[in-house]
Amino acid sequence: MFDVSVTIAWAFFGSSILAFELAMHAWAKRRNAYSNAFFTLMILAGGWSLFSGMHLIVEDFELKVLIANIKFVFIAPFPVIWALMAAWYADIDISRRTVKWLFVMPAIMLVLIATNSWHGAVFAASEPFVQDAFTTIAREYGFWFWTNMAYSYFMVMAGFFIFLRQVIRTRGHVQIQAIIMMVGSVLPLVSNIFYFMGLGAFLYLDWTPVSFAASGLFFYVGMFRYRMLDLMPIAREQIISSMADGVVITDPEGHILEVNKATKHMLENGVAASPGLHVFDIFPFIRPAWEVSAEQASVHRELERYFNGQRRWVVVHIQQVLNENGILQGKMILFRDVTEQKEAEIHLIESRKRIQELSALKSAFLSNMSHDVRTPLSGIIGLADVLQEETEGDQLELVGMIRASGDRLLKLLNSILSVSHLSSGTLDQNIEPTNVVALARDVLVQYEREAHEKGIRIQERITEESIVRNVDPAHIEHALSHIFDHAVRYTDSGSISMDIREKDAELMIRISDTGRGFDPAFVSSINEPIDTLSLAEFGLDKGSGLGLRVANGLIQESGGRLLISSEPGIGSGFTIMLPKKEASSNPDRSPQMRAVDPVYQEIPDSRTDLH
Repeated sequence: MFDVSVTIAWAFFGSSILAFELAMHAWAKRRNAYSNAFFTLMILAGGWSLFSGMHLIVEDFELKVLIANIKFVFIAPFPVIWALMAAWYADIDISRRTVKWLFVMPAIMLVLIATNSWHGAVFAASEPFVQDAFTTIAREYGFWFWTNMAYSYFMVMAGFFIFLRQVIRTRGHVQIQAIIMMVGSVLPLVSNIFYFMGLGAFLYLDWTPVSFAASGLFFYVGMFRYRMLDLMPIAREQIISSMADGVVITDPEGHILEVNKATKHMLENGVAASPGLHVFDIFPFIRPAWEVSAEQASVHRELERYFNGQRRWVVVHIQQVLNENGILQGKMILFRDVTEQKEAEIHLIESRKRIQELSALKSAFLSNMSHDVRTPLSGIIGLADVLQEETEGDQLELVGMIRASGDRLLKLLNSILSVSHLSSGTLDQNIEPTNVVALARDVLVQYEREAHEKGIRIQERITEESIVRNVDPAHIEHALSHIFDHAVRYTDSGSISMDIREKDAELMIRISDTGRGFDPAFVSSINEPIDTLSLAEFGLDKGSGLGLRVANGLIQESGGRLLISSEPGIGSGFTIMLPKKEASSNPDRSPQMRAVDPVYQEIPDSRTDLH
């Protein structure tokens, strides 16, 4: 059954094994349409070579013809797959409908071969062609064979010119890949031309399938040496196709391998970001970041650029792409347009600057106003004192009301000025050793008459006659006056007590009352900006809420703490804690920070038992 000499056949069998081996490697690495096409090509080339060798070793001529006809199952679709592989490699978009139409001619060819005995459109005649080592088939071809041959050559040449175009249009690794593909596509063309020329040097055999297997070697080098199945498809599938940001994939030298559509919005000079061009030709502004990326695995830069005449801010991120062995395979460049965020940030900075300017203007206005208001107010209070000495009867009560209203207006004016200075960080401090016990007693004396008129008892519990602290006496006096004012105003009966002692190296001044109290929620709001609408919710009026906030700020500026506790209907407690160390200002609480950042706002403790 078999010819005694199979030496020539083994050349075809060897190329078949090679093609199937390449197909297995492509299957393990396949990532996209291009790699799938290469896998299919190697299967077809392997089958073509296998049946070409088999038809040489069988002796029966009819079986030889049958095997030769079967191999057209692998030959007919081969040129179409070849052209599609080239097109997909070059990123030429081909619709599914077009792909289906391309396979119409191969399908017709296979049908006509199967029915050739009826019409002879493919093979007009087939005869044995005897050589020394083997017997092959000599055929007279029909019209459809030459028609299909022209179509097949057209497909193969189309693939060749696609690779040639890539060679001309690209640079770097992409150009090397295209050259490899082009050289691989030349081998089958030359082999097939020699066969149909009938050159005896080739033993009158069609060595085209062997040349296609050899072409597979070129493709294999292109795929695995230059990562056509590794870097590019993975980046496209996992990153490029799914990202709205601009993405550019380059080889290690900077030649562009892949870009996505979003990248076109990042172009400065109007040059298309085509594969093969160097990244500096398209994005020259990334050169400094690129040079840094040679030493760092990841580089992040924010750049201000002008695209299409518009100022834009772009974040450029360059990431090295390494294989499983840690070897550099290329680089991925991400472009993110952060113009909206940057403009919002600039607007926020400008708004904050404007607010600070307005705050300074407000402070200056209040400071100037204080001088204009205090002068006539001092005159009113002074005249009221004179009238009190010279007036009797009902008019004396009216004069007393004028005097009390003037005092309250002066306190309110001082509170407003204190709030302004505290919020702007312009509060002056004149620190000096101060007997805080004597200072607190002097402030309490100012409220004794009003307390006695309301029937409120004043109680003192003082362990020492003199306790000195380095503070600004005016600030401590001002803070104590606000606390005593609140206690007297909101206590209708009962008592007000003041307890002064040293506790754990701190000076403690505890002022308690049996007044109406207020909502404990006010404790947590003491550092918040003044909200006159919310004071009523805490059982306070505008003046009281303002005064306690001023007291809290002044004590904190003195390096101390104000602890507030209250229970509606039972009373309130205010505890001032002053450290023994010199306290020019609380280092953990900058007035500027307190005005803008809640992190620096210290929420007072709400403990009720501090005795």
